[in-house]
Amino acid sequence: MTVSVKSFSKIFFKNTSKVLYLFFALIFISCEKSNSYIDISGPAMGTSYTIRLIPKRGSNSNINLIKAKIDSTLESINDQMSTYIINSDISLFNKIGKNTAIIITNDFKQVILRSIYWSKKSNGAFDITSLPLTNVWRKGKKDREYEDKWEPPSDLDIIIAKDKVGFKKIKISQNSLVKTFKGQQIDVNAIAKGWGVDQLFKLVESYGYKNFMIEIGGEVRVSGENIQNKPWQIGIDYPLVDTSPGEKIIGVVPLINKSMATSGNYRNFYEYDSKKYSHIIDPRTGYAIESSIASVTVVSELCMDADAIATALNVMSLESGKEMVEKNDGIEAFWVISKDGKFSTVQSAGMNVNLLD
Repeated sequence: MTVSVKSFSKIFFKNTSKVLYLFFALIFISCEKSNSYIDISGPAMGTSYTIRLIPKRGSNSNINLIKAKIDSTLESINDQMSTYIINSDISLFNKIGKNTAIIITNDFKQVILRSIYWSKKSNGAFDITSLPLTNVWRKGKKDREYEDKWEPPSDLDIIIAKDKVGFKKIKISQNSLVKTFKGQQIDVNAIAKGWGVDQLFKLVESYGYKNFMIEIGGEVRVSGENIQNKPWQIGIDYPLVDTSPGEKIIGVVPLINKSMATSGNYRNFYEYDSKKYSHIIDPRTGYAIESSIASVTVVSELCMDADAIATALNVMSLESGKEMVEKNDGIEAFWVISKDGKFSTVQSAGMNVNLLD
């Protein structure tokens, strides 16, 4: 049996404003030689992508052509939605003035509309307009005593930034994204990687493949079964601060025709005066969350949904998060709770995790 582990800790689009950092170990377990699969990989969205195909019988697919199409698709998504690229569509929107607009693609429009959908479902725990808050917390207090020593932002800084946040203020008129007020900014980091996975899924499917796996930076979507005619085995990192991604797996999720995303807050934080502040900012309050939730894994049909929901569930309380999951068909979740140095797990009714401990 061979086991190969791929882990990803880079931030989507190389942008540290990502509210939630994803530390997700993707494991492929196979009793066949690794070359039984066709693997395609490369850089994507500030991290990496891996596509694992089971060869079709009698197929002479041009893998180089497929890879070229994949890279072209990822480049197009970057050009639209990357805050790291200064002339991307989203960067241009963030720089334009009040009551002006940019023309966006149907793809970008769908990402924004789906973001608004999950903002409503989560009562604002997921909000792509929270970039002003993220920037305030990243920069820290403006008038701190030592410039090279981070301090939490002042209440006034948070209030000013929070006034610029609100998904209900997003305005789309046909394919025009309108800036409704000065300082409005959006950041789709918490959903666009999932969207990217879904787009690559459609692309690979169009070449006639039935059994394959798509992954970008830990966000996963699978079709059919693995080479053993069994569900794809996708691993979840144990949320331990002093371990590397992929070093210790808490459980494995068997997937068939599903997507999966994991978000966690246990590795990245700010620290001041012996107190740790999470990188996860609650857009509803403007403050860093204080939560015992170490990580959340979400399974759904679309990867963009799993991506967004995992983000929201890290912000929401365990109780409200469970309620949201159980009310929405086709969604399952797995929480890892950290309390007093010990871990416990909670999962929704239909979630299937094979715990390793």
